[in-house]
Amino acid sequence: KGIQEAYEVLYDDQKRSAYDQYGHAGTQGFGGTGEGYQDFSGFNGVEDIFQSFFGGGFGGFSQQTRSSAIRGADIEATIKITFLEAVFGVEKTLQYNRKRVCDDCKGTGAKHGTSKTKCTQCAGTGSVTRVQNTFLGAIQTRSACPNCQGEGEVIKESCPKCKKEGRIEHKEDFKIKIPPGIPDGVTIRFKDRGNAGKRGGSYGDLFINIEVEQHSNLERRGDDIYLDQEIDIVTAVLGGEIVIPTAHGELTLKIPKGTQQDKVIKLSNKGGPKFRGNGNGDQYIRIKVNIPTRLTSEQKKLWHSLAEEKGKEPGFFEKILS
Repeated sequence: KGIQEAYEVLYDDQKRSAYDQYGHAGTQGFGGTGEGYQDFSGFNGVEDIFQSFFGGGFGGFSQQTRSSAIRGADIEATIKITFLEAVFGVEKTLQYNRKRVCDDCKGTGAKHGTSKTKCTQCAGTGSVTRVQNTFLGAIQTRSACPNCQGEGEVIKESCPKCKKEGRIEHKEDFKIKIPPGIPDGVTIRFKDRGNAGKRGGSYGDLFINIEVEQHSNLERRGDDIYLDQEIDIVTAVLGGEIVIPTAHGELTLKIPKGTQQDKVIKLSNKGGPKFRGNGNGDQYIRIKVNIPTRLTSEQKKLWHSLAEEKGKEPGFFEKILS
């Protein structure tokens, strides 16, 4: 709506005269499609309005459109590491392709020993003037020079290595130290490790996503490690010792007598190295009592004996186990 109203102000002499004298308020008495339009604060002058319609500057208001340096594109990559590599840290080598500044022409695109020359078509401005006939008359606009693509300079002898590009494809081997305790899904940024820019622009960055593979038994939450450990009902009742996995290797764990289902045992300092700070986290073992579903005839007799010993009717434990 704002563009439409600006168009009407330019097209209608009466509206334009009112706008010149009173600003936007002077056009409110006229009909049109200006409802909801606030003001012309988005335009710095009438040349900006023309530029929005015709794609360039007009008259003496036009500015040079010489192209400036363009920053290089970023690169994204993914590194997969194992559970234990994430816990204790690891060094990995990432191989990837990127565009690097040509070492023969130093990014100019011109053959070594030569240099760029001023574009004769735009006289080094990077832009050319064209005349467009409109209902308002002849309008002069400027656009990027097609001969030099807006750079203002042309290459007479191109660099044989990069073919005027100023950049070359390069296979990079980049060593990255992944810190201990790094969480899954973290993205690490490495400045200036992306593609080289155009026309002397700076390098982009390299973003590496860290994917941590799951462990078959262990689970990590922050600096702590969790394990669901099954034990048989005899060990739960009488107690005993079992061997469990930890991030630091296998460990013998003592099971107290009368251990209940879902009891949690804490092993201090047996987690992973803390991602921030010193020391290790803890490991938590949740006990899962494995109640047998099939019994031999001898085992059934033993369970019946236990039931009778406890004053229960025969078959009490059998019902539970079934």
